[in-house]
Amino acid sequence: MSIAVAATPGVWIAFIYIASQYTWPRKLKPLRTATLTPRSLTSPIPKKLVATLLIVLVLACVSLYSVRDVTAIAPVPELEISTDDYYSSSPSQDGLRAAGEVLPFLYASLGFLILAAVIASIVILRRKPLPGISQHNNQLLRTTWLNRLYRTVTVSIAVQAGEALHYKAQWFHHESSRYIDGSGAGIDYMESMSRIGGTLDSTANYAVLGISVIMFLWQPPTNYENVATKKRTQFNRLRDQLLSLQFATATLTFVALFITWLSLPEIDEYMMPTGERVTWMLVILTGAALFYLALNALYLGYVNAVSRQISSATKHSAHLPLWPYICAGLFVVTSVYFLIFPPLDYLWGFVAPSKIVVIALVVVLIAAHLGFVWFSRRANIAWEVSADEEIWYRRVFELRSLRTITAAIVAMLVVGYEYPVRLDFLAVLIFLLPAVIFLERPAGGVAKSLQKSISS
Repeated sequence: MSIAVAATPGVWIAFIYIASQYTWPRKLKPLRTATLTPRSLTSPIPKKLVATLLIVLVLACVSLYSVRDVTAIAPVPELEISTDDYYSSSPSQDGLRAAGEVLPFLYASLGFLILAAVIASIVILRRKPLPGISQHNNQLLRTTWLNRLYRTVTVSIAVQAGEALHYKAQWFHHESSRYIDGSGAGIDYMESMSRIGGTLDSTANYAVLGISVIMFLWQPPTNYENVATKKRTQFNRLRDQLLSLQFATATLTFVALFITWLSLPEIDEYMMPTGERVTWMLVILTGAALFYLALNALYLGYVNAVSRQISSATKHSAHLPLWPYICAGLFVVTSVYFLIFPPLDYLWGFVAPSKIVVIALVVVLIAAHLGFVWFSRRANIAWEVSADEEIWYRRVFELRSLRTITAAIVAMLVVGYEYPVRLDFLAVLIFLLPAVIFLERPAGGVAKSLQKSISS
């Protein structure tokens, strides 16, 4: 079973990149062709990327070798001591396997990744050329597939190395509490071992993140021959602007949320619980939603200011379809109910915030949404687009505002109230739902879903 788990990343990568060579459209199916031009199997290989992969592999092997001295640590069961006037409990702690049991698994996983890269590379290089494109484009196509393959394998190897460092760090954290005897030497030993474990954790996190970013930005060549370039329209620029704006504002919102979250008051385990921390959680989540809407409103205000010369032009807008509001309403009503009437029997020891505060925050979010929608329907836009495209543009902003306040209210419940079953991803999922699920993209004439709105 362990070998199967270790082989899973390599087998999956090999399957994806080998199967992709046999899934071309019928008009581009490979055919046996004859040519007098000598064919090289090594020319499509991105050599710098291969060198980077080998460097990461060497570093991964060094990381695995560095954990060879980790010893086994037995798990600690939960301990409770209870008397008439005293009660104490300590949670259970997971154990740690010895390096002799873990290292073969990690080395096997690396070996399967390299084997998958070699096999997939051979299949890509020996694939028959496609008849519908030139020899130059065939070579570039092979280079593109190899580029994607090696980037994926490099990140996978980096993740394995990071797991090894986290494994060693966990051992240091366990070791830090072995010799605590109340003396200065025991405390110094604990701090030293804990510091080493934290350094290893940080090294693994930043190394994997850095390698992942580099691989993400390492794009394949794009100098294809005889490729028809599609002329960019005003609507293309409009759509690209929406995507860029969403990426920028969402990133800034998450960064601001992370920074402000660090300022939350700590919970004193020796004091009676209060609702102060939960209240501040709800305020911060509300502030994050308002910050996101403010960033989008500032952008719309800027576009409106630079487009004053067309302020007299007719502005086209229409309401969102009803069903996004129905879905959002169900989430909002359910969340508000449990925010005001939390299941205290389930949330043992929980102190709910003031009901007035909860209602006030929800009202502020709804008012912000209504104000943003009002402004987005009346602001000028700087692109010469058709009526249905302009309506689609304004609807996207309204939908973003709707899903933002819905996600904030849901997050108040699933994040702020800290349920034992974590549903944080639900709020993030609502916030990042793509607009294409709710709005069909206009193509030429007026979309069917817009015809009724415009006529009414």
